[in-house]
Amino acid sequence: MKKCKRVLLAAGLVCAASAAQAQYLRTSYFMEGTSTRIQMNPGLQPTRGYFNFPIIGSLNVSASSNVLGTGDIIDVLDGGEDLFSNNKLFDRLKGENNLNVNFNTDILSFGWYRGKGFWSVNVGLRMDVGASLSGDMFSMMRNMNGFAIEDLAGTRQQYNIANQKLNVSAYAEVGLGYSRQVTDKLTVGGRVKVLLGLARAEMNIKQFDVDLDIPNLPAGVDPGEISGNYSDYVSRAGEFSPEDWYGSHYSYAANGSITTTLKGGGMTFDQNGMIDDFDIEAGDLGISGTGFGIDLGASYKVWDNLTVSAAVLDLGFLKWKESATTIATVSGNEDVTINSDNYDKYIGGDFLSLERFDFAEGDPKEADLKTRLASTILLAGEYGLFNNKLSVGAMYTCRFVQPKALNELTFSATFRPKNWFNAAVSYSPIQAAGKSIGLALKFGPLFVGTDYMYFGNNSKSVNGFFGFSFPLGASRASNN
Repeated sequence: MKKCKRVLLAAGLVCAASAAQAQYLRTSYFMEGTSTRIQMNPGLQPTRGYFNFPIIGSLNVSASSNVLGTGDIIDVLDGGEDLFSNNKLFDRLKGENNLNVNFNTDILSFGWYRGKGFWSVNVGLRMDVGASLSGDMFSMMRNMNGFAIEDLAGTRQQYNIANQKLNVSAYAEVGLGYSRQVTDKLTVGGRVKVLLGLARAEMNIKQFDVDLDIPNLPAGVDPGEISGNYSDYVSRAGEFSPEDWYGSHYSYAANGSITTTLKGGGMTFDQNGMIDDFDIEAGDLGISGTGFGIDLGASYKVWDNLTVSAAVLDLGFLKWKESATTIATVSGNEDVTINSDNYDKYIGGDFLSLERFDFAEGDPKEADLKTRLASTILLAGEYGLFNNKLSVGAMYTCRFVQPKALNELTFSATFRPKNWFNAAVSYSPIQAAGKSIGLALKFGPLFVGTDYMYFGNNSKSVNGFFGFSFPLGASRASNN
């Protein structure tokens, strides 16, 4: 059980350090030879049609943090038995630790010119994770694992934790895009998307209060000999035995819910209607919901060398199937004195197990079956130099994720002498606190890039994009 809790805590810390700001590579926005730019603005047109290599032809993963950096995550993964004693790591946690994670890949995507218009088709997989976890939650997990037990023994531990949220959704996307040059200066475009929900999970803990009296150390125990974890609750190396807890006061109050939607899986409940497991039947997996989305974009040439553009992405929703949804709720409190009859229920085993807090089966009709997509607003402008072979530009993005919208401002310089060779460097100061640059390179069919090149030894933002595509049709002069 000690190992289980440590894994849970480490996972929580890693999540608190993973927050995606962008679905796509912002550094590539002004690279006219790449297909990735139309993902950020369907009103832009590449200089040539394309066919992306299946699955790995357009792969993007992003992560950033308002709390921990890459060095901290390495400490978490390497911490082992010393994880709970890493004061430096825990001191960096804030009162509110927000996270967002995003993963995108196109299983199949291609685009082509026909007449004055450009068409594109994509079939992709998307995953979004959003959460808000308080520093007190991590402190409780640390203390309940027995860290500094010599300091906790004989004390009263109180935790008042509220507004803990976790949202996870995974879905497939089938999109059809079209853009057209309306005038010599204006190009507009859009993309409609049919969404197929694969899975989702939502946790909303409105209240979680714990009041617990920690026993005094057993007589004759030397605090210097204590090595560990009282979650095992055995009389070994000075740890507490069940009898040590008898007579201690314990109370909690909880109000929250957990919702899962997964065809062929979900939470399971015992004969009393209490949550007891999570089950998946691989052979029964399938579509758990359907939805619709739309992207809109435009670009306008103010002067021959100055172009401005704007886009709104992921306007839409997913409606999840009630038949594939399970929900567990808790609303109540307990106030007891620990004894031999109730020890296993309140103290023994995993202190943070869902079973302990009486999560009971709820009616799926009470769940919110309709969820909106995480929409993005994008505004950009660029100025071309040396016959448009070089450009300097700026872009602002705001992605409306839960629990808090994420903003970024990106400045970039792009070198694009040939359709088969583009290179760009960018600077995005907000999410990386001004401590990173972005780089992107297209060389023939290969495209790689990042918005946050690693600086120092504890970067708080990282992302990466990998693409492999083949040209379709003849090259065209850029309209953007």
